[in-house]
Amino acid sequence: MALHQLLNRTPLAWRQATHRPMRLAAAIAGVSFANVLVFFQLGLSGGLYDSQQRPIQQLNGELVMVSGRYLYLGEQLNFPRARLTQALGVQGVRNVAPLYLGLSEWLNPQTRQQKQAMVFGVAPENPALRLPALLNQTSLLQRSDSLLFDTRSKHNAGPVVAEVERHGYYDTELRGVRGRVVGLFTMGLTFAADINLITSATNFKNYFPDQSADDIQMGVIQLDPGVDPHRVKATLESFLDPSVKVYTIPELSAVEVNYWRRNSSFGVIFGLGVLVGLVVGGIIVYQILYSDVSDHLSEYATLKAMGYDDNFVVNIILQESLILAVLAFAPSLVLSLGLYGFLARATSLMVVMTAGRAVLVFGFTLAMCGISGWLATGKLRRLDPAEIF
Repeated sequence: MALHQLLNRTPLAWRQATHRPMRLAAAIAGVSFANVLVFFQLGLSGGLYDSQQRPIQQLNGELVMVSGRYLYLGEQLNFPRARLTQALGVQGVRNVAPLYLGLSEWLNPQTRQQKQAMVFGVAPENPALRLPALLNQTSLLQRSDSLLFDTRSKHNAGPVVAEVERHGYYDTELRGVRGRVVGLFTMGLTFAADINLITSATNFKNYFPDQSADDIQMGVIQLDPGVDPHRVKATLESFLDPSVKVYTIPELSAVEVNYWRRNSSFGVIFGLGVLVGLVVGGIIVYQILYSDVSDHLSEYATLKAMGYDDNFVVNIILQESLILAVLAFAPSLVLSLGLYGFLARATSLMVVMTAGRAVLVFGFTLAMCGISGWLATGKLRRLDPAEIF
């Protein structure tokens, strides 16, 4: 019975919203703009944080050993390789793999410009990174001065990808030392550098002769199938020197993101951007609905004089605000998908649309429009029909 009454009720909110098509179009455009701004801020911040975690998520193991002073990926903090070797004596540990990290100057031979490159040194027989392209090209790393190049590196590195695909190699320099790119992989950039490179542990020493062969920057610990990483971690922490720390992969990812959120202005900037977008959208919706209320004040007064209570007339405006939210979300989502694609190509960051982000922004939109609609009904709630007639 209640459903029948609801379906047969005159859709006042819909007719009110569509009564003036140009005003409706302006409202949809305004709310869509606000949504795109929110999508932009969330997408860029998510892309930055996701990109910073990407190398960590590609580690070929379940636990990671780092220096006790570790703050973020790219900071060259060493610890003795012997600490990693100690983990081999723990039950459940199958193998360990050292990972060398270093920042170097990459030379673009065409422009003679130098760019910052992050170099990952791995043992070809047991790479510390779980990348399909790397596993298929470990034999190439055994050549002298050989390098693998990340296809998501900045374009100003030079025509590396095209040359490797065409000729099979690309010659360059790292710190004045000759290097030859002989293969490609795809991982994604971090805040640390414009270029990602992978080389063998032996070649790494050629590019970074000042680093001791006994010092590493990360140690990847590989466990037997079914072994609990937290149990092994607790065992390692019980006897290892405090100069090193052991994390699970998710824990190290969280450390990475928390560092950049707390020690950089990114979080504040993106948070303010989201707030500005919501405020802009809220003001637009408020102005549109307030104008509708003012233009039809006599009609609302008539409804109240006929016996309809405040909740009835207020709900009309609230429904109208939700209609605007729903109508504006679809175009803003389509525009944001195009914007994300452009940002991904322009920045080489992992700017991707996720279902969770879309649902979050839709929730923001509903809340923004609902609050604006409620504020716009202030005059209705105070309206006395006797004052109008």
